[in-house]
Amino acid sequence: MSEYRKLEIADWYDQHSKSILSFILLMVKDYQQAEDLTHDTFVKAYLYHNSFNQHSSERTWLFSICSQLNG
Repeated sequence: MSEYRKLEIADWYDQHSKSILSFILLMVKDYQQAEDLTHDTFVKAYLYHNSFNQHSSERTWLFSICSQLNG
């Protein structure tokens, strides 16, 4: 499971990190902080991967995580 989770999160990062970074940057207006929060988003997604119940897309789930980090 752990190797699968790493691969899936890496794939999600490739697909969604730029849009998540842009979204966070609009909120915090600081590029370094936005990069840090983007990283934190994917770390949290890795740690809580088992809570992703696929009722929404992974993109929606990732955006909900980054919204909570900044909120």
